[in-house]
Amino acid sequence: ESILGLDLRADLLSVSPCLPSHWPQAEFVLRRDGCTMRFVLVRESGPAALATALRLDARLLGVGESLRWPELGANSCFVIPLGG
Repeated sequence: ESILGLDLRADLLSVSPCLPSHWPQAEFVLRRDGCTMRFVLVRESGPAALATALRLDARLLGVGESLRWPELGANSCFVIPLGG
């Protein structure tokens, strides 16, 4: 949880990662109450991050942005850009 920066509460979650600088990407899957949430952390920004989100059929999520995970569908994917 510390490297990925996952903060999971009753109905909110956020991700504020502290990835080592030599990691170009990290990914994790969280399953809770019938929801599967995939998070892809990338060292990209702007158009490159958007292209990754489109390729994965994912939504861009800002660092520390809160999600109401019970309101998500059964399967969700998020790309979190960490800058290039």
